[in-house]
Amino acid sequence: MTNDCQAKGPSLVKVEVTASECDAMPSGDVLILEGPSINYEKSGPVCLTALNAIYPWIMVTRFGVEAEALDYDAENKCYYGVCPCGTVKFRISSMK
Repeated sequence: MTNDCQAKGPSLVKVEVTASECDAMPSGDVLILEGPSINYEKSGPVCLTALNAIYPWIMVTRFGVEAEALDYDAENKCYYGVCPCGTVKFRISSMK
């Protein structure tokens, strides 16, 4: 049995907190995803509500999808996301 989630797409995704008014995920924090797993040694705190909200952009980044319809920023090679509370902004990019 193989784990297809880990076998396909970019193995590293970087989620950066670009602006924050929330103590749960301070500005400047970084979340590193290796395949479907969080690298806790290289990552700051994680708010599951925010992570759930930006997860679609994490998945398309993992699998190398650069969709203008999903507001892909081709110049900066990333997606941007905002938590449901509107207090944390993220930059989501592949770490090829």
